[in-house]
Amino acid sequence: MKYLFILLLLVGCGSRKVNKTNIETAIKTELSVADSVKIVTNTDSNTEIIADEFEIIPVDSLKPIVIVDSKGKKTSYLNARISKRHETSRNKTLKNEIIQSSHKVNIKATKQTKQAEKQVERKESIITSLWWLWLILILIVTYYVSRKFISFHV
Repeated sequence: MKYLFILLLLVGCGSRKVNKTNIETAIKTELSVADSVKIVTNTDSNTEIIADEFEIIPVDSLKPIVIVDSKGKKTSYLNARISKRHETSRNKTLKNEIIQSSHKVNIKATKQTKQAEKQVERKESIITSLWWLWLILILIVTYYVSRKFISFHV
């Protein structure tokens, strides 16, 4: 029994080396930009021009001309040509201008990384690789020990 215990101490398992690596990365980015511009311009222009022209052109500067206006006032001129012009000009301008601008940007970026790595390295010792020799040795030692005990008992 003592020899069997020593034999078990000599027989060991092989060494085992394990490298395990886990890398997990998750990046998620969302960007949303909305820009809206509305410009309303109202322009109202009202223009009225009234022009009265009164023109007296003399034909002969030596002869007098007499003019009576609406109030009864008398004006005398010597032999002249009179031209009267009344002009009314109206201009209405209505201008509506609408400028609408819209700008929208959506950006999405997603990055996912998963990496799993496992390395297993096994080394067997010389003792475990030659197990059949150990089995034969155990059988021989058992036979030898059993022969010795039988010879002492007889």
